[in-house]
Amino acid sequence: MAFGALSSGISALRSFARGMEVIGNNIANVNTVSFKGSRIKYSETFNQILTQSAPSPQDGQGSNVTASQVGLGVQVDTVQGLFHQGGLSSTNQKTDLAISGEGFFLVSDARNQDTKFATRGGDFRVDDQGNIVTTEGFRVQGTNDGAIGFNVSIDANGNWDFAKNTDAVSGTIEPTQTGGVTLAFDKEQAEEIVGPFVPNGVARNSMYYTNNLIASDASGVLQWDGPHNVGKGSMVLNGGGTIDEVPGWHAFGKEIVDAIVAQRAQSATGVDAVSNNDIEEAVSKDIFHALFSADQASHGLDGTAVTTLMGLLDLSHLGDPAAQTAGVATIQGLVPSGATDAETQTLMLQKINGTRNDKAPDLLNFSIDPEGMVTFFLSDGSSFNRGQIKLIDFNDTSALIREGRNLYSGFGAAGIKGIGDGDVGDALSALRVAGRQGLGRIQQGALELSNVDLTEEFANMITTQRGFQAGSRIITVSDDILQEVVNLKR
Repeated sequence: MAFGALSSGISALRSFARGMEVIGNNIANVNTVSFKGSRIKYSETFNQILTQSAPSPQDGQGSNVTASQVGLGVQVDTVQGLFHQGGLSSTNQKTDLAISGEGFFLVSDARNQDTKFATRGGDFRVDDQGNIVTTEGFRVQGTNDGAIGFNVSIDANGNWDFAKNTDAVSGTIEPTQTGGVTLAFDKEQAEEIVGPFVPNGVARNSMYYTNNLIASDASGVLQWDGPHNVGKGSMVLNGGGTIDEVPGWHAFGKEIVDAIVAQRAQSATGVDAVSNNDIEEAVSKDIFHALFSADQASHGLDGTAVTTLMGLLDLSHLGDPAAQTAGVATIQGLVPSGATDAETQTLMLQKINGTRNDKAPDLLNFSIDPEGMVTFFLSDGSSFNRGQIKLIDFNDTSALIREGRNLYSGFGAAGIKGIGDGDVGDALSALRVAGRQGLGRIQQGALELSNVDLTEEFANMITTQRGFQAGSRIITVSDDILQEVVNLKR
């Protein structure tokens, strides 16, 4: 009867309609960045068995019986994702990244318990916190805690010098901590590191200083016999066990020096009585006294060097002794008072550090190499690796779930390469360096295009349309046969 053919025609219409949906979606996304097309696979449905097959008799006197079957239509077997490489297009946008070869970027949704997704879409941007993110704000994953160390000093004119620390231990630190990759360069948050800096997994600022302006040992004890970098010299312990004070002064001590020089200009004795070197040495002594007042007894710092120096200036021509005293008091008031408590000393050090961070080199540019390494280039000509964008890959990419917006989930079904069988684990642990272990390389300033081939899609559209048309004819003819059956009663 025609009922089986009618069922086959209906299944053909249903299946080919689904096929047109797949083709339509491919064509609609021909200009979508890094879009991966799909193909539909058809298979026959179950068959109606008219005659069961049977083997030949054991006596050899007959032959086997073949099966007689009638198929009842077609069905969609699977819609398979096609993850072959799409073409690359140059954009000259520094945050646009394309993968040439295998692999995916891993991104994390910080607003949804750090849910992870894979993506080939490299049209990234930098958010207001300096993170490299997708258009939806999902953070690109890799390593993120590279930092540059500077040795800092100040010359006799108050000019700051930042020399890149090249020590293998406490010098520039390579990125090791896994997480969102950042382009932040936080000079204001620069740290003061005492002793060798050993990476410990704790987030670091992009810049730090590996020698204190006020020297300390690894336990934080002030080292009087070490360099203090407070000016054109330092305070050192000589062979006799006493302190030799090499003239020097902090940057914020320049105000005091300038005030004394102005007073000296009005003095009858002038430079003959007090030289520039004398002024700088006196200011340096009193500032050290303010910072290290707890050690004044053992090191002979009494905080009166500037007052004593002012006594050498002949200001008698100013007339009023009270005016002379007031002038000395004004200058003495510029000198920090003894820092006998931690709070006062902290405020003074913050003043030093604030000036230092302001004078530190600035970020000029950055680049991302084919292995995903993010390198910062600073205004003083130095550079360092801030972080590294890494890739993830899967054993069966066709098992990934499309979440829209070029995002994929379903890591468990796809099987993450690099972790144990059957154990999805933490996707961060499966991140690998681009260009290694079979992964593709990263190209900065480019985007991967859709891998849809329009000529192939239009050819598939023609065959799908004709299949749909033929299926509709099956229904029409089946209807005519049923009509003839109905008319038999006339």
